[in-house]
Amino acid sequence: MRTEARFKIISWDEEPFDEPADGPKLTRAHVKKSFHGDLTGTGNLMYVMAYLDGGGASFSGFEKVVGSLGGRTGSFVLRHTGSYDGEKATAEYEVVAGSGTDELAGLSGTGGFSAGHDEEHEMTLDYEV
Repeated sequence: MRTEARFKIISWDEEPFDEPADGPKLTRAHVKKSFHGDLTGTGNLMYVMAYLDGGGASFSGFEKVVGSLGGRTGSFVLRHTGSYDGEKATAEYEVVAGSGTDELAGLSGTGGFSAGHDEEHEMTLDYEV
């Protein structure tokens, strides 16, 4: 099945953990999100990012999503991998095997998003339960 939903970033708390004179700055960001559409609920996400020369970044992270997907309630974890070009973040993600709970137990899937500076962002998730 394919889910199309939108998300909104509720909070973004970012801090550096390595700022060398040479090389990329490394940061971690705790992000809280809300979802609506075929996926409704909240996301609790931790990114680790490497900022590159020219204003871009590379990032990865894990997000726990709690809510309803296709009418089934529960939670699951997404593993994100992506990049930021200075204007837009693009990421792919996959459901972590075995992370689904309640009516989402056994969930598997992959998806992605592309997000600029808008208030809401589109996302997709192709999944099976």
